[in-house]
Amino acid sequence: NLLPVDLAPCTYEPGSDGKIIEVLTDPEVVSVLDVPTGWDAKSLLSQVANAEPPYHALIDTGALITGLENSEVAEALLRELPAWFEGVVYLDRSDRQMVLLRSSGRSCPLQQCGLPLDRRFTFYD
Repeated sequence: NLLPVDLAPCTYEPGSDGKIIEVLTDPEVVSVLDVPTGWDAKSLLSQVANAEPPYHALIDTGALITGLENSEVAEALLRELPAWFEGVVYLDRSDRQMVLLRSSGRSCPLQQCGLPLDRRFTFYD
C-alpha cells in the first residue's frame, strides 16, 4: 500500500483505477514538459514553478527530483511559484500530508492549513 499513513487503511471502490487513468491521460488535465539538455532537479523545479499557464501539481513518476527532501522541494517551489500560491503540499519523512505556508514559512498538517485548493501547489513524490 503506497498511501500516506494518514489515509490508511483504504479500500478503493470498483472503477477507481480506471477513473485515475482516465484523468491522468486527459490532455485537458495533464501536460508534458520538455526539459533542456543538462537539466538537474533544481532547474526542473524552477521550470515547473514558472510555467505559463501555471501548473498546480508535479507528479514525479520518473523519480527525477533527487538529492532533496520533500520539504526542500516544497521550499524551492514556493520560492519560485507565483505569489498567489499560498502553500506547497508534500509528504514529510513520516508520510504525513504537510503544507509549507508562504505566510509563515512553516509547515503544518494539510488538514489544518485552511488554504483553498486553487491556492495550493502539490508535489507528488
